[in-house]
Amino acid sequence: MKYTRSLFILLLGSLCFWISQMKIRIPLLTTVIYKNPKFTIFEMKNPLLTGIFIAASAGLFEEGFRFLFRKFLLKNSYKIVEAVVFGLGHSLMEILYLFYVIGFYTALFSISIWGILERILATFLHIELSILLWLGFLKNKKYRILILAILLHSSIDSIIPLARYFRRNIWEVEFLFFVIVLWIGTLLIKYHKREESL
Repeated sequence: MKYTRSLFILLLGSLCFWISQMKIRIPLLTTVIYKNPKFTIFEMKNPLLTGIFIAASAGLFEEGFRFLFRKFLLKNSYKIVEAVVFGLGHSLMEILYLFYVIGFYTALFSISIWGILERILATFLHIELSILLWLGFLKNKKYRILILAILLHSSIDSIIPLARYFRRNIWEVEFLFFVIVLWIGTLLIKYHKREESL
């Protein structure tokens, strides 16, 4: 893959997160939901359901836009390595956004080993979900795979509100995250190898 092509796909991955999260989902949640007194009351009474709803919205918007970018802007992309680059770009923009929200200085000097591990695992997850969607297009199962990607992303993001609700330790959360990321990666490798051998 040429350097210019790789850079272009990396930038598209970053743009995907920027548009889906920073320009649409987060402003929408802030304006329509968090400024609504009824939702504030609902959140106080139902913190777990609220957390799962927010997690599901992340899965819907991120995977929905990842799908749209692949369908319309990268319709001639047939290489899995391009999905890897796209997922990496998506994750890098998410990291930059977190630095922006927390504050660069604060984030740089207060980051923990758990925070580093979580970002590494999140990067692998974004790459895996990008590969999953690419395989959906390559195997002509794009809409079924899209639904699967949304459900996977939403379920994984729901781990955090569930952990808070049941008061689980951070190492338990990160270990579960690690197991899920490893499991998805293993399934993707087996599936791709199986399809190639047919």
